[in-house]
This record gives sequence, structure tokens and C-alpha cells, in this order.
Amino acid sequence: METYGRWLDENGLSHESVLVEAERVNRFTLRYGPDDQGFTYEAHQTHEYLGYLKTHPYHIDAAAGPGVKAMYWAQNLDRVVWQNLAKVKEKHGFQIMWEIEYGGSVRDLPREFKLERIPEILEIADMWSINHNEASHLFDIPRDEDERIIRELMKLPAKFTLYRVGRRGAYAVTKTQAFFCPSVQPFGASVDPTGCGNNSTGAALYAWVEGYSPDMVVAMANVSAGYNAAQHGPYPRFTPEVMQQALQLAEYYREHAVQEVIIRR
Repeated sequence: METYGRWLDENGLSHESVLVEAERVNRFTLRYGPDDQGFTYEAHQTHEYLGYLKTHPYHIDAAAGPGVKAMYWAQNLDRVVWQNLAKVKEKHGFQIMWEIEYGGSVRDLPREFKLERIPEILEIADMWSINHNEASHLFDIPRDEDERIIRELMKLPAKFTLYRVGRRGAYAVTKTQAFFCPSVQPFGASVDPTGCGNNSTGAALYAWVEGYSPDMVVAMANVSAGYNAAQHGPYPRFTPEVMQQALQLAEYYREHAVQEVIIRR
């Protein structure tokens, strides 16, 4: 609360449904590899604490209320967890953006299992987010072969996929279309990329649920990531003026930088 609580207050965000579940909070040390090769992380808590602080479907059920349109959830492949979330989704009528937690145990699972389980989960989740390192490993396709990977993504039951390709940018992928937007750096070179995937995924969720076109969705996602990368930690204050500036920048990128990519079947 001494750190994130203050940030919530400064940005006018409610503390409702923010639960204190354990004596300590999650803290990780990230070590980035060269050339967008991903990162390794070291947890500063035991698995016991990580278990205390995991979000469960019953937490979502308690937090969801009238007017909730969507949720963004990083989660692995456990069938029971997803079945429980499906019941909560049906009860409240919201949409789900899923970011696969690909590291650790999921990465080490047999590929055949993942390729069977992921489509099953995407029948529950409406949208998902995955990066090029994860997709390359999942489909056994070199990560620079975007067209081949996007072709595989289009086969999945997701209505929308944010396919993130590191410093190069991201793709908005639907069942029939793909749009590429290069990285956005509105304040110059990136200071800290930590959280850009989460940031762009959350922005894509918002944009998709609000009815923006796929090319605008990916532009908004990348602009949001660009703001996040401009300093250490989250963007300090998102005032109405800042949000209007970001929306105008996204509109500029959609018009001048986003390109539709023709994917051959």
C-alpha cells in the first residue's frame, strides 16, 4: 500500500476488491537477455507466498459487478481453474482476455498437450495475448517467420489475438485479418521495458471491447506500451489530457504506420 496504494490514489482508482492476503507481496528480479530473447526471473518469496497471492475465479466472482465488461487474466492451463472461471463468466456476462503464463512449468509441458489444451481454453476466453518467443516455442516455428506463426494463430478459436513481437511491435490477429504496428516510442528511447506486454495487452482488451477496429486496437496497444517504457515503473499519472494525447497518437499511427498483412492460407 505504501507504493501501489499511493499510485492508485494519485490516479483516482478505487481500492475496492484490492485484498490483503499475506504478510508479503510478490517481488521478482528480472534479467533481460540480448536481442529480445526474453527474460529470466527470480522470485523473492517462497511458493507458499506465491500461492497465497494467486488470483482465483472466486476472487473474480466477488469483484465483478454490474457494468463489468471484461477482465484480463494471466493464467496457465489448469482445466478446473478455467471451468470455474467459465461459470463466473456466464454469471456476469463479461469477456476475457487471456495472457498465457508460458514460463516455467507450461514451457516444459509436452507440445502435444499444449496444442490440445490451448484451443479448449480459448473456447472460454474470448481473446488472448502471446509473444514471439512463446509462439515460436509452442508451434516449433522460428520466431522471425511471422506469417507462419500468424497462420497458426488464425486456426485457434480466439476472436482476437495480440501477437507481440518484441521491439519490432505487435500484430492484431483475427480469424481473417492481421495488422502490424511498429513499436511506438513517443518520448524517445525506451527506459524500461518491464510490463510493456501487460500494458499493451490491457490496452488491447479495452480497445477491442470498446469496439475499435483491429488496426486501431494494435495502435492503441503499442502507444500504451510506449508510455509505459518511458520511465521506470508505471506511468505516473494518466490525466484526461494524457489520455487524449495518447488516443490522438494512436489515431496517427493507425493512419500512417499500421499495415494490413496478407496471410496466405
